[in-house]
Amino acid sequence: MQIAERTAFAWTSSPPARAGGDAEGRGGLRYCGVAARPPLSLRDISPRLTAGAEGNVESMSSEPLEIGKAPPEVLSALRASADRAVLQGPGVGRDAAIVRWGDEALVATSDPITFVDADAGRLALAVNANDIFAVGAEPRWLLATILAPPGTSADALQALLAQLQDACDDEGVALVGGHTEVTDAVSRTVVSCTLIGRAPPDAIVPSDGAQDRDLILQAGPAAVEGTAILGHPQLLERPGISIAAAARALRAIAGVHAMHDVTEGGIATAALELAEAAELSPELIFDDIIWLPETLAICESRDLDPLGLLGSGTLLAAVSPDSADRALADLLSAGVRASMIGRVRAGIRATLSHGGQMRPLPRFARDEALRALDNKESPHPPSEGSC
Repeated sequence: MQIAERTAFAWTSSPPARAGGDAEGRGGLRYCGVAARPPLSLRDISPRLTAGAEGNVESMSSEPLEIGKAPPEVLSALRASADRAVLQGPGVGRDAAIVRWGDEALVATSDPITFVDADAGRLALAVNANDIFAVGAEPRWLLATILAPPGTSADALQALLAQLQDACDDEGVALVGGHTEVTDAVSRTVVSCTLIGRAPPDAIVPSDGAQDRDLILQAGPAAVEGTAILGHPQLLERPGISIAAAARALRAIAGVHAMHDVTEGGIATAALELAEAAELSPELIFDDIIWLPETLAICESRDLDPLGLLGSGTLLAAVSPDSADRALADLLSAGVRASMIGRVRAGIRATLSHGGQMRPLPRFARDEALRALDNKESPHPPSEGSC
């Protein structure tokens, strides 16, 4: 059944809701001749990207926070930069900074790997590269800080550095610096990277560009990374956790107004961040989300909600209804499974439709993978060399 038939979304036509991976998504997709993204000057994008957190610090509890991603309210302590070269600064749903550099835009992001030790080098590059891809840029230069716990051997650190170097070589990224040390400040190895990319102005897709009644497009299955960590490490290799193919397919489409990669807190958190960056709210349809059978099985067996499960490998995009055909067709051509899973709206509360029932979209203060890792039953972490 098509998404338009169930929800009366404002399609200009009625394409299949999915591209790739099932019978409903095969065939029938039509190239609609949607124009490529019109060229923008850096001056054009500055006004809509410079507004960051306003610095009105909200009063928060003095109680200790749970382990995991800090709540969005913490960002209220940040202020928009007065530097006019800063085109996009910190804020909810903004995983990369964008800075004017001559006639180009430089894009920078920072992300750590804290959940796992195995494959941490490859994962560290992948999750940072995803942030760069999600704003339409290409990753170029990486700096890595590696903090290892007491007892770590020189061989272990060399193996990690070699894995990181190999990952960079495979992706055409230059590993240009960083810092490595053994410290009692950590109980397991932490790899934290800063990645810098570049893009011409007309390739930039702003994080806060979603518009009222845009459709929410999912590219790539949900919760791949969390499923891999909890028992299916082969998923890190196939389908993998890179959004490169999806982002490259979408960034030239004028009707793709914003993109956001799914990470901690799962697809629900990413949908909220995509919408709230533009002061909108998401409406999600659970039954249209692309799930791997392994994800649903492991969530059922461990009493986890897949909506809040660590989700690197999935890209969300806010797409105008008249660009939906083109977006699905281009993703299908790129070999990426895709589905229209909802829309963003102004003046509503975030909602979830599941099995014909409507309820508030859950917010996850803590990723479901972390909750599973706290259980007494030990999960199966990714094995060495699985990626």
